Amino acid sequence: PTMGKGAKMGDVETVKAAATELYKEAKHEEAAAKYGEALGLMKELDPDDDDEIDAVRGTPDAKLRAIMLSNRAQCYLKMGENVAEGIESKEARRAFMKANIDAGFAAELYPEYAKAHYRKGLSLLGMPETQQRSKEAVHALEAALKCPDMPQDMASEVNQVLEYAQKRRFEAVDMPGNCAVQ
Repeated sequence: PTMGKGAKMGDVETVKAAATELYKEAKHEEAAAKYGEALGLMKELDPDDDDEIDAVRGTPDAKLRAIMLSNRAQCYLKMGENVAEGIESKEARRAFMKANIDAGFAAELYPEYAKAHYRKGLSLLGMPETQQRSKEAVHALEAALKCPDMPQDMASEVNQVLEYAQKRRFEAVDMPGNCAVQ
């Protein structure tokens, strides 16, 4: 894989391992920062450059980056769930939005990675409810279930969340009260 700033593959793996240990200790904020540090050691990749993404998609470099982005998204999901002011707060919403960005980019880089799609779905469900978000969550969760690397125990969990997302999608109506269907 291509490393940036003179970093070696081992450096990225070492920092990634340190991030994973922090996550296991429930130090989600520190773990997210450490995953960011590991990502920073890799060659920069513009998430808005479709040609650049197409060029790396499916490579070992893209897979490693996707795993770290997805892991950082998991940290943000935990941070959002554990905000003292509650899941409806601005701080929680910010965490879920960061999780959505990371998980979405991870799914784009490595479309076969079930956890990236699953975490994207969870991040969308963590944000304030809209029909559009619920619909996107359903699509992300369905994509997760289609991934070849989906572990069986994870599949049942994803199916439960998918059921919830589908229910929410049809119960959430965004139409303002003053609109009437003609």
